[in-house]
Amino acid sequence: MSFGPDIIVTDPESSDIVLVVEVKTSERNLPTSESQLKRYMVGMRCPVGILVTPKRFRLYRDRYLGTSEDSITRVADFDTEYALTFEISEDDRRGEYHFVRRIQTLLEGLNSEAGLRELPDDLRRAAQLYVFPAVSQGVVRARRPRPPTLVRAYST
Repeated sequence: MSFGPDIIVTDPESSDIVLVVEVKTSERNLPTSESQLKRYMVGMRCPVGILVTPKRFRLYRDRYLGTSEDSITRVADFDTEYALTFEISEDDRRGEYHFVRRIQTLLEGLNSEAGLRELPDDLRRAAQLYVFPAVSQGVVRARRPRPPTLVRAYST
């Protein structure tokens, strides 16, 4: 199965991917997920990546030293149980969709100083350096479309 990130942030003018996010509800295959994320970042020439689980928030940066995974460095690793307090069952498939939505909403909120102020100090500093520049200028998109809102038709 080919890798497809859960969330991407694109430059509105060039459509280049400036940030990619992989969301996992389990820690089971974290090394595999990390490797897939790194390969995707190199292949798409994406400068920043995030791998997030209910327990970890890992931030990656491409140093552009080559065309292999070695060019990608983990620049931050945060305990989300402390920093963001996500609650989700690792085997809850419905929860996976809601967890991706929650991360997307978090990213969309980081496009302002007010959104950044809600983060713990060390996570805020990392977000200011790597995430804020991408989301403040870019377009945040989920890989899966959001469900349509229900609209009631009223007869006249």
